[in-house]
Amino acid sequence: MYGGKAQYGESVEFSPSNLSVTAAYFTLSHPRLSGSNDFIASRKNSLKLADHINRENHDIKVFPYSSAYHFYEQYDTIVKETALNLSICIVAVWIVSFFMLGFQVYPSLVILLSITMVIVDMMGVMVLVGIPLNAISLVNLIMSVGIAVEFSAHIVKSYVSSPYACPKRRAKFALVTTGPSVFSGITLTKFVGIVVLAFAKSKLFEVFYFRMFLSVIVLGATHSLIFLPAFLSLDFLGLLASIF
Repeated sequence: MYGGKAQYGESVEFSPSNLSVTAAYFTLSHPRLSGSNDFIASRKNSLKLADHINRENHDIKVFPYSSAYHFYEQYDTIVKETALNLSICIVAVWIVSFFMLGFQVYPSLVILLSITMVIVDMMGVMVLVGIPLNAISLVNLIMSVGIAVEFSAHIVKSYVSSPYACPKRRAKFALVTTGPSVFSGITLTKFVGIVVLAFAKSKLFEVFYFRMFLSVIVLGATHSLIFLPAFLSLDFLGLLASIF
């Protein structure tokens, strides 16, 4: 007749000679955790405790583990990863725009400026509507770069191909010829495509997808149809030439 296994019978691993312990684990518990901030703080405190034990005992190495730590580990580097990935995307967009616009520096820089403004505004919207910065919102921010290009590039391309020499007339030409297509062909079609997410029962789709995509559509449309024509109508190249 055999008895039951010991409760912690598999918690200790011995060497092949059974003369030393090679690995072991023991259980600790947190107080009740109710939100992301609590989980992030508990993980940081667990890491501090493990570092303290490792400093005091050089013969052993202790590390904390929890099934929840896999998700909250992203917050250690989320800000750095956001800045790095967005910078790479924006620079890549500028390089492609520079080639597609016939190696013209000024129009490609205008696209770069518009995209950067849209992303900065997106971050402000995230704060206002309570969208946290995590892996999901980071992916949506990177996707926003590509969506913002679609709004800005058409207006700037039309400005570059305008037959006029005056910046104001070129900006008007771009707005009149391409503006309606940007509004109806990009803004309205994208809005119809994402409006169904507003009725989703899942908060994940309603918060991280509907709110963020609606924001980038509104911001991209306003920047391309209001900001870009006004900015392009100003003769900044002539102003810089007169200064320098």
